[in-house]
Amino acid sequence: MTFNKVELSQNTIEKTRQWFYNNACDCINEATTGEVRVNDLQEYTAWQMQQASEALAGDYDHTFTFMQRAYFLQTGESVALLA
Repeated sequence: MTFNKVELSQNTIEKTRQWFYNNACDCINEATTGEVRVNDLQEYTAWQMQQASEALAGDYDHTFTFMQRAYFLQTGESVALLA
């Protein structure tokens, strides 16, 4: 996979999937502890778990958000959305 003229390694892709998985788990934790309020905790938790599972499966690898994060993890540089 290439983004911004940089070939993203398989290791970076796996780390990026894990980053999105961890992010979804962190969102669940924030809602569960009450740090962040959600309208329907059970529905929100189920949705975030689905997002986490899909992220690990690579369902979002094609998205700009995924590639932007992967590029950042590999290079340490951030690509602006609107450049």
